[in-house]
Amino acid sequence: MAALLLLQPLLDVLSYFMIKLEATFFTTALRTVLLFTVNFYAFAVSRKKKWHLALYGILGGFWLLHMLNCFRIGYRDPMGDAAEYLKLVQFPLWTLAFLTLFHRKAELSGAVIGWLAADLALILLVILLSFGTGNPVYTYDYPERGMQIGVLGWFGVPNAQSAVVAALVSPFLLWGFQKKRLWLFSLCCVIGFGLLYLTGTRLTYFAAFLIAAGFLLLLLWNREPLRFCVPLLAVLALLVVCKGFSPMQERQARSENSNTLYQEKTDEIMGEDKDFVYVEGEEIPEETLRRLETLYTEVYGGPGPYGLPLLGDMIEKFGLDRVMEAYHYTISPKQLYNARLRKLTALHLVWQDQDLPTKLLGFEYANCELGGNIYDPENDFQPLIYYYGFLGAALYLALPVGLVLWAVFCFFRDPRRFLSLPFGAAAIMFALCLGAAQFSGQALRKPSVCVYLSLSAALVLEHCEKCRTEKKKSGLPVYRPPDAAY
Repeated sequence: MAALLLLQPLLDVLSYFMIKLEATFFTTALRTVLLFTVNFYAFAVSRKKKWHLALYGILGGFWLLHMLNCFRIGYRDPMGDAAEYLKLVQFPLWTLAFLTLFHRKAELSGAVIGWLAADLALILLVILLSFGTGNPVYTYDYPERGMQIGVLGWFGVPNAQSAVVAALVSPFLLWGFQKKRLWLFSLCCVIGFGLLYLTGTRLTYFAAFLIAAGFLLLLLWNREPLRFCVPLLAVLALLVVCKGFSPMQERQARSENSNTLYQEKTDEIMGEDKDFVYVEGEEIPEETLRRLETLYTEVYGGPGPYGLPLLGDMIEKFGLDRVMEAYHYTISPKQLYNARLRKLTALHLVWQDQDLPTKLLGFEYANCELGGNIYDPENDFQPLIYYYGFLGAALYLALPVGLVLWAVFCFFRDPRRFLSLPFGAAAIMFALCLGAAQFSGQALRKPSVCVYLSLSAALVLEHCEKCRTEKKKSGLPVYRPPDAAY
């Protein structure tokens, strides 16, 4: 377990250099072998092999149905589609593997805190090496645009690395607190929250708020010495005071400049209709509609200021009328220039053209390519329905939703004993990974993030199971979760 966890940052660094060499197949193969090896070992040592077989059966059975449907409507890239599916199912596979190992060796669930703290220390070391050797990598690294914002280090995907750092800070703080030395806990706060602040993404900045507030509440709830609350209160105050100087705020200001540029172009074309807001069901005047068509084709139909595609691919594929309708005839640059919304809108238009079986089982990943550009959404949960249909999305979400419901039930059964510091740190880690998946993206299908998401889910499940067992031994009524929750 120690080797597995300590290997994660090193694999991420290797991936960065493989991206530079255009040889990412090497690290992908390494991670795939690691996934299957650990799952095979967990199956071999498990006392409840039926749960592994049930999971494998569900994952394989759904993939068979999805694949058959894709062949029915015309499969463009079966291998690429299978690779994306394998990325997605890492979460349940890793979670069951970790949970099995915790069941076989109970002390592992406590020992992983130190190894996760070591992971954050390794990430900090890599960042220091990148800057110390004169080869810095920034979170937003576009020298041709005059933009080098946020510290990243030798890690390839800023969104994924932001999620990794956010996930590791709470166990890092727990490790520092367990040493019961105020100076060490304060140092952990400086390192952890400083790294979140300097990374420069909205995810890491607001994660710093949530972690500091959450850990503060955990200390108060568990009646720990109040002196350990002081560093957390100082962090919260500094995050508020220093927001205006943060890399995140600088990045947001750059985005506002782009919106201002497009707002000027919009006002010029819309003229007296520059305040136009579409009301559902309302007929748009002919002159206003003509101006809208000009805006969508001439301003947003071509590439953006940095050569990136805007709405041109969608207009060519689906027609101007459908694209304007999909955007509800908005003239807001914040929506029309928004890359995340553009990708989701493109897949939604593809989705509208599918039949009922495809909406139940999903379409292949290759359908997110339009005009030679990839429109794979950055947000992770909405694409579940597009790629795997209503059935696939329901099966996938059963694990995190079931876990949350079980944890909430266990909390209300015995709040004082249930909400311990180790559980709280794991719960914060789990919640931030899910939040990163929705609001930042590149989490559920990125192995670098998915390992930590799965580990936190297994820690939460293990804690719930321990609380249930303790109640059973005490003779109190026990809640027995359905099989799916296990």
